[in-house]
Amino acid sequence: MYSIRYEVPAPIEAYDALHTAVKDVTASDGEGLLVHIARPTAAGFEIIEVWESQERFGAFVTDTFPKAVATLGGMGDMQAPPIEEFELRGFLVYAKDPIVV
Repeated sequence: MYSIRYEVPAPIEAYDALHTAVKDVTASDGEGLLVHIARPTAAGFEIIEVWESQERFGAFVTDTFPKAVATLGGMGDMQAPPIEEFELRGFLVYAKDPIVV
């Protein structure tokens, strides 16, 4: 598994728009994404994700994410935030079907 977190210094509304756009262009199997959690912060928003592998994350960033950003117009100018990898010590998911909020 590949676990990452990153903080984006942008309004939470930017996250909401991007989240919707990503859901619209992502394959129904999640493309290797196991968990996605986002929360507002004082500076913008934080995202924590767990992927099946670093390769699946890389494919998403290269193939799917640009399609989502392209639907949003001006957001394509945003710089990619630094990604922090972390060691996942526990992972437990009971849902059998995707839960999308």
